[in-house]
Amino acid sequence: MLNKIVLFYVDGFKNLSSRGKQLWLIIIIKLVVIFVVLKVFFFPTVDSVVQDKTAKKTLYINQLTEVTTKKTQKEE
Repeated sequence: MLNKIVLFYVDGFKNLSSRGKQLWLIIIIKLVVIFVVLKVFFFPTVDSVVQDKTAKKTLYINQLTEVTTKKTQKEE
C-alpha cells in the first residue's frame, strides 16, 4: 500500500514539466530559508543566552526536573 503511494508521487514528479520542476525547486528553497531564519532568530539556544558554565548546568538541571515533575504530576 505504502509502496503504491510512493510510486504514485514519484511517477507524478517524473512527468512534471520543466516549469513545474522549477516551481517546486523554488518552493523547497523558500521553505529551507524560512525555517533557517526562524531557527536562528526566534529560537535561540541556551548557549547563546547563558554564558556562565555553572549557570548553564543549573538551567539544564532545572529544565529537566521541571519536565519530569510535570509529567509525574499529570500521571497522578
